[in-house]
Amino acid sequence: MSFIVDFLQSNWITKATKCAYNLRRLKALVFQLVLFLSRKGLSHLREQLNLMYCYLRDIATGKYKDYDICSLIYIIAATLYLLSPVDMIPDFLPMGFVDDTAIIIWALNVSSKELERYKKQASDCGESY
Repeated sequence: MSFIVDFLQSNWITKATKCAYNLRRLKALVFQLVLFLSRKGLSHLREQLNLMYCYLRDIATGKYKDYDICSLIYIIAATLYLLSPVDMIPDFLPMGFVDDTAIIIWALNVSSKELERYKKQASDCGESY
């Protein structure tokens, strides 16, 4: 759990808030996530990462408008952390994705109600990247 505490005490939430209120930044983040998802890695989280991608994509394109801003910020913060080359545990080390996995699972858990509501409204959330 120290990964989560360190994550919350860092500036990831501040960065995510700036991204949430800047459509250009949000669209750029979605593009970076597509590039990340097209590579191998974190296969055990592929379905969850795809859901995060669809959620962010649909908000960035205006397709999903009735979103919870706190959930959006948590999902953005986790995505920024995942894509960042600066991690608590560098990704090139053995077990390097442990921190990324913990942050992603945390963000999905705290945003679970919002993501369930989104999934009921989303029609095309297949692997389309």
